[in-house]
Amino acid sequence: MADNQYVGQDFEIPDGRAKVTGEAKYADDYLFDNALDAKTVKSPYAHAKVQDIDTTAAEQMSGVEAVITYKDVPGTDIGQPILAEEPLVYGYPVAAVAAKDEYTAAAAVEEIDVEYEVLDHVVDPVETLKPGSPNARPEGNAPTGEAGGESAEGQGGATNAVGTIKWKNADFSERFPKNPGKYPLKWSWGDVEKGFEKADHVVEDTVESQPFATNPLEPRSTVAHWQSNGSVKVWGSSQSMSMTHTGLASMIGVSPANLTFINNFTGGGFGSKGTSYPQMGVPALLSKELNRPVKIRGTRKEEFHWGNGRSTLIAKIKVGITDDGTITALDIQGIADSGAYSADALSTLSSAYNSISQCWQPETLRVRGIGVFTNTPKRWPQRGPGQNQGGLVMSQVIDQLAEVASIDPLELRMQNTPSQGDPAGPTRAPITSANLKEAYEMAAEDINYEEKRRRSGTVEGSKIYGVGAGTASHHSGYIGFDGLVAVHTDGTVEVRQGAGNLGTESFAAVARMVAETMDVPWDQVKVQWGRSDQASFTLGQFSSNTTFTTGLANVKAAETAMEYLREIASQTLGGAPDDYEVTGGEVVNTQTGDSMTLAQAAQAAVELGGKYTAETVPTKYQESLVPLTIAAAQDIKGESLVAFGKSTSEDLDGFVTSFAGCIAEVSVDLQTGEVAVEEIANYADSGRIIHPEGHKAQVEGATVQAIGYVLMEHYLHDDDTGIPLNTDFYKNKPPAIQDYSETELKTGGVDNPDPYGPHGAKGVGEPPYGAAAAAVASATRDALGVTFDTFPLSPSEVLEKIQSEEVDI
Repeated sequence: MADNQYVGQDFEIPDGRAKVTGEAKYADDYLFDNALDAKTVKSPYAHAKVQDIDTTAAEQMSGVEAVITYKDVPGTDIGQPILAEEPLVYGYPVAAVAAKDEYTAAAAVEEIDVEYEVLDHVVDPVETLKPGSPNARPEGNAPTGEAGGESAEGQGGATNAVGTIKWKNADFSERFPKNPGKYPLKWSWGDVEKGFEKADHVVEDTVESQPFATNPLEPRSTVAHWQSNGSVKVWGSSQSMSMTHTGLASMIGVSPANLTFINNFTGGGFGSKGTSYPQMGVPALLSKELNRPVKIRGTRKEEFHWGNGRSTLIAKIKVGITDDGTITALDIQGIADSGAYSADALSTLSSAYNSISQCWQPETLRVRGIGVFTNTPKRWPQRGPGQNQGGLVMSQVIDQLAEVASIDPLELRMQNTPSQGDPAGPTRAPITSANLKEAYEMAAEDINYEEKRRRSGTVEGSKIYGVGAGTASHHSGYIGFDGLVAVHTDGTVEVRQGAGNLGTESFAAVARMVAETMDVPWDQVKVQWGRSDQASFTLGQFSSNTTFTTGLANVKAAETAMEYLREIASQTLGGAPDDYEVTGGEVVNTQTGDSMTLAQAAQAAVELGGKYTAETVPTKYQESLVPLTIAAAQDIKGESLVAFGKSTSEDLDGFVTSFAGCIAEVSVDLQTGEVAVEEIANYADSGRIIHPEGHKAQVEGATVQAIGYVLMEHYLHDDDTGIPLNTDFYKNKPPAIQDYSETELKTGGVDNPDPYGPHGAKGVGEPPYGAAAAAVASATRDALGVTFDTFPLSPSEVLEKIQSEEVDI
């Protein structure tokens, strides 16, 4: 948008200098003279129940100030206890110690004697469906209610009944059981059987995407100070602000008004820190006993146990296609594993199926699925709860369709991309904008697809080459959240937004929208972030939603501010409010040229008071805003112009969906089985790009992470004991830039506005991840001419295929 001053332009990010100079404070950087350190007693079993616990020796140690056990903590509504009487996964804490330093706390932990009853465990999602097999949880092995779906996104926003489901008549001789039993989740479009009758070709395959740990670079650490007046301050590592604040308040039993949550910087989350988590409760409850600050610092191994990971998706897929490339029928059955503690094990399936319906637009569609629990770490969104698994499991199936229909695989993908208004999900809600075909075209040009196709299957030395494509999507727009903008008497405009700083700079990009809306010079805009007591209430920073969700709420607040400014100017200078416009940091009468600066208008607002300074809050906002948003203006009430905003159902109709189209070339070493990504082009359909540098970083980061997903990372647990086998980076290596070739990462965006997005914006974070993983899988299949049904594509797995009779080279 050529006439934009701020939207679509790069800028100096507000937290950049602090990060570069080392001034940035992460949760573990907060130090207090009288602070104590906490450590926990962890279960050595995958599933057990505490029979007796003796803390006497630890309590008597010099330097130990407090000991708590599962008996001393309140229950939580997040489906996961702070300390567990019945730990459902290896390494889960049952007791905690606060001591003068970490060494003393660690020694005290060793002195706590715990007697366990060891219970049966299960680590394989298919195993728990067999009659007579163990259940991971005392309530059962599967959620039996409705899926939380897109709005919950697996973030704890859904509650679900849990029961026992066993597939009594199933044949378990194959990885996906034949004749499966009950599916709690199912929906369809049209008559799928007739769709298959219409098809000229039908392809069937079972594909399993693996689980793995999120493992952000910063392990989760928390400092808590419970003060004698009942108020609590918590400094924590979280990618979100509003939902972490309210969730933590509920967890530790205080009102949100009595809790201040502080989180200025986060060293990675990728979904695993999207809301409050039970580890935050440990130092808070220890501090409650002592009225002193208590810190708990996570280790890498603790992050593996306490943290979250991507869910397994085992999908049995059947697709029908005509000779001209029309997908007439798509039938998917799925099993998703969400570990021991997920709030909603069905969200993986719900999200995956919604995404598949968005990306492929089959004429008829039927999806069925079951989520199960295992005695493994909690599965939670890892850059998306299920959409990227959906992209990966579909990729090679689409290649098989292209093969039987004799259509170029990229052409087949582009032929079946969605258009604006096309349906998605069980309600067939319209997609608000879709430019996936354009994304593919841009990627194809950037990587020189035709040349790569000509090189497919050629061998140079020990390497054989292949090229493939992949796509993924993510719903990225939500309404019903709050905005808060203040115009101060010095002329500055402060955006008090509740978005967390998860590293994407979206917390600042959404403030740029206020500058654009109000036509205020950027150097007059102050971005407030990192404190719950000065934050408007918004959704958590996950699901690629922040730019849309918080941005839209901010724009609504900016529009309220402009309305107030015009009213104030008309009362001060004469004329009607409609005679005025807010431009260039002034309020100007377009008829007479009379004007006043924002500073003057703010001073006039203070003199007028009432709704202009939040001394009275308009009824519509009293009824619609979360009280925390109104409270966030208390320290400036009566001193500045204060404007609230609220996004509503009138602001959205349909799925605000972001897409990505990726093309990758790989080489496969025929001697070692190593897959190397030689070149990759990944283009996103993110609506209007608000911050080009941030957009580029998001797509690049997603692309590199995706290489880890498809080639390297995996949760591994011993079947007999449930003990994890790869809890360190050297055993479970995440990708680094060195895992990509020396060629430039080719990334970009379509940059077409969404009609409902604030300034045309959608989200970006998740789809490039799934698209890149799918493209690498597709390219590997193209190189060897054989489909891979399990991941990751480790050298040993690939070499086994090469040495099998399936590969003909």
